[in-house]
Amino acid sequence: MAGSEHGSAASRAGGTGDGQATSPSSLAPGQAAQVGAATLLAVESKVRAAKDETEIVHLIANELRKLVAGRQTIVLRANRAGVLKVIGVSSLVLADKETPFVRWVEGLVQQIQKENGTAEAVAFELPAFTDSTSTETRNYPFAHMVWQPMSLTSGETFAGVLVTRERPWSDQDRKIIARQAGVFANAWQALYGAKPLRTRHWFGRRMRIALASVAIVGALLPVPMTTLAPVEIVARNPQRVTAPIDGVIKEILVEPNRPVEPGQVLLRFDETTLRNRLQLAEQEMLVAKARFERATQAAFVDDKARHELAQVRAEHDLKVAEMEYAADLLARSAVKAERRGILIYSDKDRWIGRPVKTGERIMQIVNTEDVAARIEVPVADAIALDRGSRVRMFLDAAPLTSVPARLVSEGYHAEPNSTQQLVYRLYAEVEGKADGLRIGSRGTAQMRGDYVPMAFYLLRRPIAAARQQFGL
Repeated sequence: MAGSEHGSAASRAGGTGDGQATSPSSLAPGQAAQVGAATLLAVESKVRAAKDETEIVHLIANELRKLVAGRQTIVLRANRAGVLKVIGVSSLVLADKETPFVRWVEGLVQQIQKENGTAEAVAFELPAFTDSTSTETRNYPFAHMVWQPMSLTSGETFAGVLVTRERPWSDQDRKIIARQAGVFANAWQALYGAKPLRTRHWFGRRMRIALASVAIVGALLPVPMTTLAPVEIVARNPQRVTAPIDGVIKEILVEPNRPVEPGQVLLRFDETTLRNRLQLAEQEMLVAKARFERATQAAFVDDKARHELAQVRAEHDLKVAEMEYAADLLARSAVKAERRGILIYSDKDRWIGRPVKTGERIMQIVNTEDVAARIEVPVADAIALDRGSRVRMFLDAAPLTSVPARLVSEGYHAEPNSTQQLVYRLYAEVEGKADGLRIGSRGTAQMRGDYVPMAFYLLRRPIAAARQQFGL
C-alpha cells in the first residue's frame, strides 16, 4: 500500500535540456526555488481542471506525495455524522474500507482531533496518537506523519490528508502541505459547494428530546398482538374415500372436480385375484357340504361317523364363511359415493395401476358451499389466541380484499406440515356467505390476540431469539 516514490520534490520536477533529470544539488538556489514554484503551479492547474470528486481525491493522494517526497498519502472525508473516513490512498485505485489498516488510520485521526482539535495541523512520529502495542503501529514502516485538515470557508473541517514517510518533516514541507491542502479544499468547494460538503446535523437538542418523548409514548401505546400465517380454504366435513381392501386400482370412472351422486361408482379395483379367490372358496364350500351330507347320512348307522359329524359341520361352516368373505371383498372392489358433492383427487394417472393399502385415502367428496379455513401457524410466530378470535384472510387471488372469519378450533400440539415445518393447525369459520371462496385457494391469515405495549410487539421476536441463544 505504501508508495514507491523517493527523493525530493525538486528532483521530480526539474530536468536538463537533453531530457536528463537534474537533482536540486546541481542547481543554484534561485533556480531550485523556481523549479519548485513551477511544480506547485502545475499541480494547482491540474486541481482547477478536476471534473469530479474522484479526480480531486486522486490528485490529493498522488500529487501531494510527490511535492514533499512523501511515501504514502491517505485522504479522509467526513460522513454525515461528521466522522472522518478513508476515501483514497496513494497508488491505489480503490481503498478497501474494511481492512485493519484503514480502521487503524481512522482511529488515529479521530484521536488527533480529540487531543488537538478538528482544525489543527499536526506533525508527529509514531506511536503518538496510537496504541504502541498494536500490530499496525509496530509494523507500519513510515513513522513520521503530518495530519493536515481541510476546512470550509466557515471554518468547519470536512476532510483531511495524512502524509507519511520515514524521515522527519521540515517546516518547508509542512508549509507546502498546508498550502496545497488549502488549494485542494477550495477546488473541492468550487466543484460541489459548501452545503453538500458540510456535516449534516439532522436534529437539534430540542428535537432529539421531542423525538425521545414520542418514542417512549409510542413504546407504551397498547396495540393488539397479531401474527401472520399461511391459510388454505378447505371443505368442512368432507367424505373421505379410502381404500376398502388391499389391491391395485384398475380404473377410475369419474374425472377430478366433477359432481357425483349417492351410489355412483367412483373407481374399481382389479378383480382377478378376488374373483379367483371367490371361485376357489365356492368349490371348497361345495366339497365341505358334500362331506357334511355324507357324514349326516352315515351317522344313523355308524357310531364313528356320528362322532365326526360335529367336526365336518364346523369345516362346512368355515368354508361358507370364507366364501362369504371372498364375496364381500369382491363387492367392495367397486367403490361408490355415499353423498352428493364434488369429487376431488389429484390425478387419474397417478392412481390407476397403483397398489394401495386398506384405509389409504384416495379422494374426497366435498360440498363447495360448506368451507372452512385451515391456518398453519409456525411455532416461532405462535401467540395466545382464544376461540372466537377475529381472523382476516387475504387470499392470493384477491390480495386487496380481506375475508373475515372467526377461530373455531385451535391445535395444542405442533405437527410437521408438508414442508416438515412444525406448525399449529387452526380452523376458522368464514363469516357471512362464502361466495367466491374456492376450495384449495391459498393466502395469508392475520390473527389478533390481546393488547400489549408497542415495545413488546416490536421486540417480541428479538427477545425470544436472545433467550434461546443466550438463555436470558
